[in-house]
Amino acid sequence: MGNSFLPVVEKLKDVYKIWQEILPHIPKSQRQTIGAKINELLLDALESTFLASYTSISKRLDFITSAIIKIDLAKFFLLVGWENKILDDKKYIKLSEKLVEASKMLVGWKGYLEKKTSAN
Repeated sequence: MGNSFLPVVEKLKDVYKIWQEILPHIPKSQRQTIGAKINELLLDALESTFLASYTSISKRLDFITSAIIKIDLAKFFLLVGWENKILDDKKYIKLSEKLVEASKMLVGWKGYLEKKTSAN
């Protein structure tokens, strides 16, 4: 029996899986600082997106907005990590592309909900 989640939740699960493959290879001092921060942001974004799929429409926008902000912060800290050579080009690009895709999905969902609520 498989779980079926929204595509954006699946996308963020994939991002987190990739991150978990990268994290052990980051030097310990950076893993405990910027690595931990990125990890926290990715988990928070995943949690907010998951909660948005189960909450009432009136609260859904807040969770989606929170997830978008967390993803943007994660992208920022990934950029900082890449600029400081904590992440190589290939890993940075792989994570960033998937986060951009998830962000676009969330922004689209947010726009749909905003149109839907303003029409009512």
